[in-house]
Amino acid sequence: MEDQRIFDQQVIVPLLTRYIRGEELTTLELKTIEIWVDRSEANRAVYLELCDNERLAKNLVDFDTAQSATEDSLIKLHGLLKKRQSHYKRVVIWTGAAAVLLFFSLTLLLYRYYQSRNATNEPVMVATADIDPGKDQATLSFADGKTLALDGKDLKTDKQGTSYLGGQAISENANQMATLSTPRKGQYKTTLPDGTQVWLNAESSLKFPTQFTGNERLVELEGEGYFEVSHNASKPFIVFSRGQRVKVLGTKFNISSYKNEAAILTTLVSGSVELTNSQNNTSVLLKPGQQGKLTSLSSNFLIDNVDTDVFTAWTSNDFHFDGTPLKEVFKQLERWYDIDVNYEKVPNVKVHGTISREKKLSTVLYTLGQITDLQFKLTGRRIEVDNN
Repeated sequence: MEDQRIFDQQVIVPLLTRYIRGEELTTLELKTIEIWVDRSEANRAVYLELCDNERLAKNLVDFDTAQSATEDSLIKLHGLLKKRQSHYKRVVIWTGAAAVLLFFSLTLLLYRYYQSRNATNEPVMVATADIDPGKDQATLSFADGKTLALDGKDLKTDKQGTSYLGGQAISENANQMATLSTPRKGQYKTTLPDGTQVWLNAESSLKFPTQFTGNERLVELEGEGYFEVSHNASKPFIVFSRGQRVKVLGTKFNISSYKNEAAILTTLVSGSVELTNSQNNTSVLLKPGQQGKLTSLSSNFLIDNVDTDVFTAWTSNDFHFDGTPLKEVFKQLERWYDIDVNYEKVPNVKVHGTISREKKLSTVLYTLGQITDLQFKLTGRRIEVDNN
């Protein structure tokens, strides 16, 4: 084990530092990294975690005045890694201090892993088999009985009521109701007849007409959806979901209304929306950066100022947690990886961090283990906290 640690510190850490910085490596150096990654699942998990954090390099620019690589600085660095990046690319300015900090960050990551390995002699996760993440997949059903599996192809419906899949017409020019549904391990993006774009998360459905007639544009959501509504002042856009009515003219917002969740959460990114409780017609207006929360225990909406990125990161294929209870984290994993969780042993801890939804389950669980200092056991498609 001591030889292994020396090898990691003297050879691998400098190579990984240069690799993450985007420097050109020789064929031999790249082969050395490949051999190290293939040596063990633990090495692979560390490597994938580093690659998962592309934001590592982006955030290090904030440390261009750093004069040391103390553990306090490293803690601050890893804290920044938990913050989700915007959709826009940033120019990375590498300084000597940033490079040193990255080097010591990688060293600390490997050192802590080997220390915990020596102390427990147990891996962070015990698994019988790995599980792939979800993907773009959905089913489209029409009122006339026609059903199609979309399998990631682009779906659009024009103003005349004709639906197109991958550029080919799949329905007649007629006004009828259609339902777009995603399974577990599925997500999908579509364009409605008015040009509104909708992202559906896993285990969700959207019911909509193939033509918007009348004075309102009405759709019905189950599960979670993100909307970028095409502006039309004379024809407001209405979303019904579990007893809540959302009215907008043109804006960007997210609604989470899963049946197994305690509350409906409506998060406004831009524009304005009017929320109405269908049970008593109680209404409230949201401003950008606000979230309306409606539970079965209250007839009124609770309004909070929130970081909208936390609730829309899934549209960019990220899990973004900012003090999220571990039980709620697992509910997201259940839908995205089609797994089940034994909640009896799940402790009341909160998670801060950003994890790519494109990674396999083992990598996600490994990262959660690093964040929470917990160990997880995966048997088949069932997860439980491993207290052994």
